[in-house]
Amino acid sequence: MKNQFDPYSNYLATMKKIGYVPRKEASQKDYDRIGFMSGLEVHQQLLTEKKLFCHCPAGIFHKDEEYDAEVIRHMRPTLSELGEYDGTALMEFKTKK
Repeated sequence: MKNQFDPYSNYLATMKKIGYVPRKEASQKDYDRIGFMSGLEVHQQLLTEKKLFCHCPAGIFHKDEEYDAEVIRHMRPTLSELGEYDGTALMEFKTKK
């Protein structure tokens, strides 16, 4: 008879095998070992006539107090892990609600 699979034991064994270190205990050496890199991206609107990497016009095309938009959402049914559709999502999609 086969031994029953124990997910928690497998989890602990995997953590040990990969050398898991809790974030609060991690050192620069740990980050170097896994090749971790992080960056920060900053967006700033510049007062220019065109965008930096194309000839598209740049600028503010509306006033902050003006709002003219409508948000429309539709359910899009997708297959679950079991290969089935959610009946409610499917009905909402068919009736275009």
